[in-house]
Amino acid sequence: MLTRIAEFGSSPNKIAPLGLNLLLLVHLLRAAWLAVGFLRGRRPFASLERWQTRYLPVYGAWAAAVVVIFPPIFGFL
Repeated sequence: MLTRIAEFGSSPNKIAPLGLNLLLLVHLLRAAWLAVGFLRGRRPFASLERWQTRYLPVYGAWAAAVVVIFPPIFGFL
């Protein structure tokens, strides 16, 4: 994605998935870390469950940003 943006310029169709991919990367890395801790017996499953449910508003915030902020930035008024 970064090479496409660097080569052809930015557009909302490239920036929105890039942001979502970064959110997913953070989410999955932390979930994997907590899952490994659970499998090794060092963390309770509740910590993984709490992470999963507390991260949901982040996706909602990103969706709201795409809907509310992207149109003025990219001239879709």
